[in-house]
Amino acid sequence: MKAGRNTSDGLPTGLQEQAKAITAVHAELGVLLFSLSAGLPQGPVAERLAEQFAELELSSRVVSAGPARVGAVLDGKFTGIHVLVVLGDSGSDTEDQLMDLVHWLLANGRQQLAENLIFAQTGKQKASGSTAPAFARVMLEQNFVSATRKSGLRFPWAASSDKSWALAGAVLDYATGLAAE
Repeated sequence: MKAGRNTSDGLPTGLQEQAKAITAVHAELGVLLFSLSAGLPQGPVAERLAEQFAELELSSRVVSAGPARVGAVLDGKFTGIHVLVVLGDSGSDTEDQLMDLVHWLLANGRQQLAENLIFAQTGKQKASGSTAPAFARVMLEQNFVSATRKSGLRFPWAASSDKSWALAGAVLDYATGLAAE
């Protein structure tokens, strides 16, 4: 992500430019945050993404689902989605779950989502870093989950921190590519 410098209002300049480019092509950016595990904070992450897009004046629809794929399809969660963000942890079976989801997407006619997938990982990144390089990977802060629960704050980082915009930036990177197609 090339966020560039922050503007006087704390927003990364590069992201504002990307948001304008996306708005010119899509009336609304559809983002699905799909959790590989029920214990992950998908609601707060989806809410933060929606807030950041609103700060960028980008019309968006950020929905969350998972880990039940069929239930998500029946609920219409995969409809109108441009970018899929898969939320996982640093557990030993997470990469297998991620690849299982990708295979399921391909087998069920969701190739565009499989191609526009971002893996957002909570916790520590494994030293091996063996996740397929075809996916963008965003590491959420190491203490993200525990700090959120302990402090009562939704997110333990500053609003204009480049790290706090990493996931939004990755989504906009994919969406900017979609706008160019």
